[in-house]
Amino acid sequence: MTQMKSYFLYDGDCGACTSAVRFFLRFSKSDDLYFSSINSEFSSKLLNDLKVVYNQEDEGAIYVRGEAVYHKSTAILQALSDCCWPISMAKIFLYLPQGLRNVFYRAFAKRRLKISKQLNLKCELPKNVDSKRFL
Repeated sequence: MTQMKSYFLYDGDCGACTSAVRFFLRFSKSDDLYFSSINSEFSSKLLNDLKVVYNQEDEGAIYVRGEAVYHKSTAILQALSDCCWPISMAKIFLYLPQGLRNVFYRAFAKRRLKISKQLNLKCELPKNVDSKRFL
């Protein structure tokens, strides 16, 4: 059975987003999870092909699994659900109303750059990452 490719599109200028990429690199169940900065040529083409509009103001990441596109809190929870156990159990939060989840997500997303600076989260990836997984 062929594994479908998934793409985690993230804000490359955000330490919190880059930290999320490091997390997914470590805990993803599949090597078919690829990463791309939201501002890259690849991401622009993928979002255009899927007819997706990106709002950088309140959306830090987009998760694409096959033809399905997930935004905001759903993107993070779906990506977590594709991680190894017990992290994959985060999918239980998908049962909470999306509007409620996104209130918290938007509050974080709007402040993510400030939070990254306060927590000293670096916008760079480690040198030993699997470069084939970055598009």
